[in-house]
Amino acid sequence: MTRAGRAGGLVDGELMGILFPGRRVVRVELDGWIVDAVFRLDATEHERRARFGLGALSYPRTLRRLAEMPPGVIVDDPVVLAETDMLPDGIVTWSSAGVGRLVQPPLMLDAVLVPALGPARTRHVRVAERFAPYASRWVISGDRRLDPAVFVAASVRDVGLAVRGPELEVVVEAAPTSSRAEPARAWLLAEQAYGAWLATGALGGAGCAEPSNVGTDVGDTPSAGLIPTS
Repeated sequence: MTRAGRAGGLVDGELMGILFPGRRVVRVELDGWIVDAVFRLDATEHERRARFGLGALSYPRTLRRLAEMPPGVIVDDPVVLAETDMLPDGIVTWSSAGVGRLVQPPLMLDAVLVPALGPARTRHVRVAERFAPYASRWVISGDRRLDPAVFVAASVRDVGLAVRGPELEVVVEAAPTSSRAEPARAWLLAEQAYGAWLATGALGGAGCAEPSNVGTDVGDTPSAGLIPTS
């Protein structure tokens, strides 16, 4: 799998129009793999973050804490107060009654596309399957030659399979997202896609300077929990 940009044009307007009309797409590293993330932006949250100069929240520990805090509910917990004390404005709100969460996931991840510039292999299907709890998943093959083992693997693992040629051909339809998602992990993937989208300069006319990523704890690195790219 290549680490390059949109080499081969596997994800273009035609594919997006057929499979994901009205959606956005960005190339990003998710779970240690370079994939294309198809998403719907939460314009309200995006504009709110721009007003505060906030970018992607890339730290897993921070997101785990935020995911545990119901939006609109004030939490009176000394531990939560201590862990959110150094967060920038716009993420939480503080009062004499406690702390409440303001921030929301910036986008909804609809699909993860694993590009295969040559013929699709079963390894591409295995990578796509990683995202079953969080989005529909597809392998997009740049070669119309199809190994029967890939067809079987995609069918069994509920991974969509499409091949590029003169026209796009959908060989296997992707199954819906499963229900096993971990909220904090889903939020982290959304933030990683959001950060990659912001890095393209696609600020959506917010009228603010490009925001920077937000983190808190020393030693809590943005790559925590990621599988190294092979």
